Amino acid sequence: MKNKNLLTMKQPALGKKILELRKQKGLTQEELVEKCNINVRTIQRIEAGETTPRSFTIKTILKALDTDIDVNNFTNEIEITDQDRKGLNLAWIFGIIYFVIGFIETIADVYQFTQDVSIFNKIIYTTIKVISSVAFVLFFTGFLKIAKLYGHKLLEIVVYVFMSAYVIVELYDIFLINSSNEIIIISGIAQLIIFGAIQIIFGLSLLQLKDKLGTLIQVNGVLEITTGACLATVILATLGAFILIPTVIVEIIVIYKLARK
Repeated sequence: MKNKNLLTMKQPALGKKILELRKQKGLTQEELVEKCNINVRTIQRIEAGETTPRSFTIKTILKALDTDIDVNNFTNEIEITDQDRKGLNLAWIFGIIYFVIGFIETIADVYQFTQDVSIFNKIIYTTIKVISSVAFVLFFTGFLKIAKLYGHKLLEIVVYVFMSAYVIVELYDIFLINSSNEIIIISGIAQLIIFGAIQIIFGLSLLQLKDKLGTLIQVNGVLEITTGACLATVILATLGAFILIPTVIVEIIVIYKLARK
């Protein structure tokens, strides 16, 4: 039996639908238990909407009810392929690289901002910026993968904007290496406002996945919004830079845990 209306069904709608299908088949809960070999208490709790079962349990029940419905319509679980897992693993590894290179890059940028001269020569400074850009893009492909797995279009767009803006700003920093302090200050303020705004939207997008990815993604979203708000004010940019440290760590953990799911 095909049912194309169950596109976003969760509990308690899931339980009501299973109850409806069971009655259509003329089965009692005990008879359904015999057909799918699942504890009667589990069936009762599912039909009452008290619990959201794992995809395997739903598949077993639907098979017993001779019903062909997409399991992903009922559950927050998604199927992660080996290819997805490889991409996610690559992303969190480059997240660590980005995290480490970020400290070196920050030292270089702060020194240039305060001393009006670069601590590194142009070749080394350019190399650091290029590595940071590549690491960031590969790191955020993890969130791009998350957006596509969960069909989150806004998150996908924000990630693309974030990656593009980051690469452009890194290249622009290389161009500014020998510029006057005034230009560097104006450029720095503009970057803080732009990245602050992007990070706030990114955080809001992550919060929309809290029902699917749990508390960790919610923490990640709150940290992103807090960091972004601090950066956008410019005055609180230093605080934002400190909050960015745990923010990036949580980002890495989010991708790592999904890769291990």
